[in-house]
Amino acid sequence: MWAGRAAELLSRERVASKQTVAAVREPLTRAATAAAPLMHSSDPAVVTATEQLLNALSDVENTARLEAALEAFGRAVNAATAPRLSWWARRRAARTA
Repeated sequence: MWAGRAAELLSRERVASKQTVAAVREPLTRAATAAAPLMHSSDPAVVTATEQLLNALSDVENTARLEAALEAFGRAVNAATAPRLSWWARRRAARTA
């Protein structure tokens, strides 16, 4: 009797696990596809942050690691895409510093 119940529970667990993997696979594939061009960025910080984010996505249960990777990725991309100050603005900033 208990063996039949255990087999039923294991079967349900296996089905649930397969459903979870199927639900996560598509978003991970989209994230990897979107990240591919960033892996060729001229900014090494963007490349590193993208690699770390993709690695963190492979372990979605570690939410602290994922959040840290997302924050680092955001900072790297923001820094890489921030408009560069004009020569005059940089000169004025240097004088006031």
